[in-house]
Amino acid sequence: MRHHLVHPGNILQKVYIEPQNLSIKELSKELDIPQTTLTGIIKGKQSITSDISIRLAKHFQTKPEFWIQLQLNYDLSEKSKGTDDPFYKLMKIMGDAMLKLIGVESNGDYEPRAIVLKEKRLYPDIVAFPKNKDGEIIIIEFQGYKEPMMLYIMSSKITMLCTQEKYTGPVIGAIVYTEEKCKKASLPFSVSSKSGKSWIKGEFIEIDLSTYTEKDLLEIDEQLIILAPFTLKKNYPKDEYIKKCRQWKKKIDQIYSKQTVQEIINILSLFILDRQKKLDRKELMAMFNFDISNTKVGQELKKEGIKEGEKKGKKEIILYLFENRFGKLPAKMKKQINQIETKLLDDLAVSLFNFNTVNDYYFWWDKHYSKK
Repeated sequence: MRHHLVHPGNILQKVYIEPQNLSIKELSKELDIPQTTLTGIIKGKQSITSDISIRLAKHFQTKPEFWIQLQLNYDLSEKSKGTDDPFYKLMKIMGDAMLKLIGVESNGDYEPRAIVLKEKRLYPDIVAFPKNKDGEIIIIEFQGYKEPMMLYIMSSKITMLCTQEKYTGPVIGAIVYTEEKCKKASLPFSVSSKSGKSWIKGEFIEIDLSTYTEKDLLEIDEQLIILAPFTLKKNYPKDEYIKKCRQWKKKIDQIYSKQTVQEIINILSLFILDRQKKLDRKELMAMFNFDISNTKVGQELKKEGIKEGEKKGKKEIILYLFENRFGKLPAKMKKQINQIETKLLDDLAVSLFNFNTVNDYYFWWDKHYSKK
């Protein structure tokens, strides 16, 4: 699946700047940042740092983490190198439910992996490897655009994967389309010679999410509620859509553990952005429902103002982002982050996007503090 994930600068321009008839010059002056920096953010050439997120939050009466989370989601998606990051995350969190969608019953029998096929730079979105030798490899492609050769591409991926893994066992190839037009565009797969002496023919599991209802998904597995946005038409009435989003979030809060619910909400937000292009600020905030008003940083920003709150606010945001990516953090790590000098906070916030594990943070810490 290759969605064009909207970068934060586009959201800033379409949802906040244009409706308020603001000029780039005016806003950069209000935010006290260079005009070139703001232009770079809008064009997607520069990132929203923790400092800028606080300035945007104050000006547009939003929350700092709203902006920094949009930037994080976009950066992670850009680094996925062809693998659709949101769907891969879903497989890691709720793999059995995703397998049920394509008709494969599993009880923790499969392990999802993101595999890069070396020879021709083709990327299967998700490969589920069986934990026992009697199972079969499952390749799942999530398709969000019209590609006539989709089944041929899937065939190539299966062949290349088997060659790379030196695997000759059974394989299931499944394509999950997010729209009916994507499925209709795919040509049947069949390759043959004129003489009839050689031929290749194959069938794949094909799922069109737009033909499902929310009820259908829940009957398969209630965790599939996160795919509900794809069951609604893109022109679905916005007021009703907002109500639906609130219902989905309530359901997600009931189904998922506290450790995973925020990540699921983040992924749901990406799906909503993909389905609804014409949202104003109020509607977008209602759907995302980011709120830190009851957190320590929220209270500090209210009581002490932006100048005093910036330093503590940045640390709270950085801790929030770390926990969102890596789960519960060691006490030692939290203590270190709270000791970091103000001048290094932005460096850590930017570096965070490149960290793959908590150990990457410790390398960063040693680099800046080992000699002190």
